[in-house]
Amino acid sequence: MAEDNIVASLEQPWERDQLIEVRTGKAKPVFGLPIESAIFKSVRYGAVSVDKQGCCGDEHVYEFHGGPDKALLQYCSQHYNVWSQELPGSAHLFRVGGFGENLVAHKANERNTCIGDIVRIGRDLIAEVSLPRQPCFKLNHRFQEKNMSRLTQERFRTGWYYRIIHEGPIKAGDEIQLLERPNPQWTVARVQHFLYIEKENFEAMTQLAQLVELGNESRDIFKNRLNKKFEDQEQRLLGSSKMALDMWAEYRLVERQRETPTVVSFTFEAINPRESPENAEPGTHVRLKLGGRLIRAYSVVSGDQNRFTLGVALYRETSRGGSIYLHENLWEGDVVAISKFAATFPLNKDADRHVLIGGGIGITGLICSAQALQRKGQLFHLHYVVRSQEETAFKSHIESLGSNVTIYSKKNGESFDAATVLQRADNNTHIYCCSGERLMTAVRDTASGLGLPQHNLHFESFQANNSGDPFTAELAESRQKLEVPSGGSLLDTLRQAGFDIPSTCEAGNCGTCRVGVRDGRVEHRGTGLLENEKQTAMLSCVSRGIGNIVLDL
Repeated sequence: MAEDNIVASLEQPWERDQLIEVRTGKAKPVFGLPIESAIFKSVRYGAVSVDKQGCCGDEHVYEFHGGPDKALLQYCSQHYNVWSQELPGSAHLFRVGGFGENLVAHKANERNTCIGDIVRIGRDLIAEVSLPRQPCFKLNHRFQEKNMSRLTQERFRTGWYYRIIHEGPIKAGDEIQLLERPNPQWTVARVQHFLYIEKENFEAMTQLAQLVELGNESRDIFKNRLNKKFEDQEQRLLGSSKMALDMWAEYRLVERQRETPTVVSFTFEAINPRESPENAEPGTHVRLKLGGRLIRAYSVVSGDQNRFTLGVALYRETSRGGSIYLHENLWEGDVVAISKFAATFPLNKDADRHVLIGGGIGITGLICSAQALQRKGQLFHLHYVVRSQEETAFKSHIESLGSNVTIYSKKNGESFDAATVLQRADNNTHIYCCSGERLMTAVRDTASGLGLPQHNLHFESFQANNSGDPFTAELAESRQKLEVPSGGSLLDTLRQAGFDIPSTCEAGNCGTCRVGVRDGRVEHRGTGLLENEKQTAMLSCVSRGIGNIVLDL
């Protein structure tokens, strides 16, 4: 009955609607995948010029994602509340703009909007409804739901495209007026019914193949089916094996063990084991959902996708909530959602020799690498820096490395000297350091002084150092000014202001949360940006502006 009420509400006709928001986006890497997308679109304030290709400043990565038949994408704001109720695990992601739409309005939707509808937006812009949006696998990642792309098309909540008849500017608050409806029988939802549900109704497809207002993308599908050529939708919906969402699975904590006074190891087993689980590769990490919206990333010490071990240190003064939750709230038998494996700190395959340097809990990011090198018989040495011998974690793993490991205990006067360790490195020695900022700085400065190639240095921090002097971030498009407090990150401030900034590690390593910088000085932190990228971008999770900065948002 509730579904019937929703459908009945959406089928109410409309003649006039209001443009709530105009949104555009820049192409950038997303979701930790080897692709770019402009799905993350920002609100535009003031008038935005629209031509035959769409909004000025809006980007498309692939040619078939744009073009005259796909100049503007509209999405109904009513859908977001429905999605939140149907998929509560992703409710925090269902916010206006989430589907990458250019136009946000309330009344018009797939069930009361028809192919060929002519609308006026504002005073000058005339547009024609051209196509249903064909959802792809990126929606699965965007909303952390493995079947999201399929659900959107089956429930007819995809959004739709316009082609531009007469160019002109638009802005939030403009009226959307329905001028003509030449095809009242062909709502966007009904077209989608034959695209996705009733795929062999050749009578309907004959009509749709001849519907001149329907864009070529859909017309070609119907024409091909009439010739008994049926498309494979799985690639679009799920992506390739590298793109497919395998983001979250349930794991049970089967063992927790005190490694040191500050470090506890956690061993998890999959609730639904895989037939062919992947082994943890060098530099592998996973993310854990730890209650509410708290998601944190940790290095995998050992294991495979069915059973693996993490090590987590608790330092209350620097904890961002994850380590406290794990140490004090997670016990054997508890079930948590854990992401797929992601190798974000891999070994260089062409190196002749590897030098691994781990400080404190940073050892968790290097044990897997050291063991892999030992199995392959490659030249390497692991340098493990601790405050005292009692703080040596994962002793059995360390001992298995034999003479390939050296432990430095500050309490015993065994200090680590970067110059002594690195002076034997050559141009094909790669150096990996996973530690706190002080040790990473010492390694970086020493390597620079010795003239070692920068591309041979690899760093990963386990600390998210995002505190510092407060600063002001001005948003270039809206001129809105956001105050970032001394104890908070730019990432958190932007999210509180309604921006959907993607992130993965939130410790400055992966580069996912980068934002463009148009003006101002930045104190760069973390390792997720190349040197040439720091001129125009910053990591919003850890880097800080100095005084006032202007962001490309």
